Order: sequence, then C-alpha cells, then structure tokens
Amino acid sequence: MRKIGVVLVAVLLSSGPALAGPGADFADFASELRGEAQMRAGDAASRPAAPADPIDIEDPFYFELEQFSVDAMRLSRALTETGGPEDLQCIFRGMSRDAEARLGALNEADSAGEQARIYRAIADLMRDASEIAPAADDGALGASMPLPTCSAG
Repeated sequence: MRKIGVVLVAVLLSSGPALAGPGADFADFASELRGEAQMRAGDAASRPAAPADPIDIEDPFYFELEQFSVDAMRLSRALTETGGPEDLQCIFRGMSRDAEARLGALNEADSAGEQARIYRAIADLMRDASEIAPAADDGALGASMPLPTCSAG
C-alpha cells in the first residue's frame, strides 16, 4: 500500500503543469496589454478628429507599458548573462525601446486618430512579444518563426 501511495504522489507531481518561466510570464503580460491597447485604439478611432487625450502618469496603462519596457530589457540582460541567443537579446532590447517610444508618442499626438494608430502599433508590439517571449525560456526559436537579426546596441 505504501508503494502505491509513493507512486501516486510521484504521478501527481509529474503530471502537474510545468512551471512557467520568465518568457511565458512576459508573454502573458504582453497579451493582457495587447487587449487594453486594442480597446483604447477602438475608442480613439471612434473619434479620430477629436483632440488627443494625453495618457496620465497615474493611468495604469502608462505604468504597465513602462513595466513592459523594463521587463523586456530585463529579459534581454538575462539572456546575455546566460549566453542565450543574441537575436533574442536584441529583439527584447528593441521591444523595450519601442514601448518607451510609443508611450512618448501617445502624449505627443495631436488627435485621437493619431493615438488610435499608436495604440494599434502597441497592440502589434504586444502580439509579437507574446509570440516570441516563450522562446526565452528554452533558448531556442521555432523553425516556423524567422526572426530578424540586429546589430549590437
């Protein structure tokens, strides 16, 4: 009976979901941000000629986009420290910079229509991040996803 209990515990422990790594967590976060960006794009697109609504520093989306930028840079550095693929290091650095630039662009936009385009671009960035980020956990890229190479920087 004791042997069955040990085997049962071993089976239960091994059949549980695998622990998510930082790449999978980042992908989930990006997916959430994508939904918010799409919603905001739709709202802004419904009134394209209206003056732009600056995104306030107290707006949760502002904070989350900044956090995305920090997390992307953190993933890039972690890959650098562990000798991970250079293309992924570069891609996450680029995502970090892109998120910061788009956050600035939201506040520089003159019209809601311009902000709608920026929010759509943020949604696209988040889609890309959610597709690419899991590769950081295993350090390998799927053959079906060709990625651009980038120069140092």
